[in-house]
Amino acid sequence: MPFHVEQALQIAGAHMDLNGMYQSHVVQDRELITGQNPASDLELARVLDQALQTRKP
Repeated sequence: MPFHVEQALQIAGAHMDLNGMYQSHVVQDRELITGQNPASDLELARVLDQALQTRKP
């Protein structure tokens, strides 16, 4: 790749919120919920479950 995704996102105005390698890290921004890596799967599932339970019909 001629560029790094992180650099391209920052140029486009994104804010990168990183944590250490192999550590759980989940970020929620309105409806978008993301996990940094496979170590985030349980925390991501909890955040997603909470978001679905609090969602207004």
